[in-house]
Amino acid sequence: MNWFQKIRLRVFAVVVAAILAVIGVLTWATIPAWPVVGVALITVAAVVNTMTTKLAEPVCLQCGSALTHAEPGCYGLVCEGCGAVNEVVPKMEHRRFASADAEPESRA
Repeated sequence: MNWFQKIRLRVFAVVVAAILAVIGVLTWATIPAWPVVGVALITVAAVVNTMTTKLAEPVCLQCGSALTHAEPGCYGLVCEGCGAVNEVVPKMEHRRFASADAEPESRA
């Protein structure tokens, strides 16, 4: 299981646990506990935001190491730690590489 799948699984587990906790509290205490729904939603949003802040920067989806200084190749960024090829993040400035599939310019 790679790093990105672990993050997704953790977020899913937190969301399911929060939903089950809210259902349990609401069943136990009924109407006076309705504000718990709002608090639970805010808590889940904060936890998901905290768990996914690392995704704001370019990271390897396999091991989670930073890719900020990696140079993109024609297939993407290669992680120095594990060797996985990752997509080029659109907001990263990168050089344009010549593709082997590109048609040669005509020299007339």
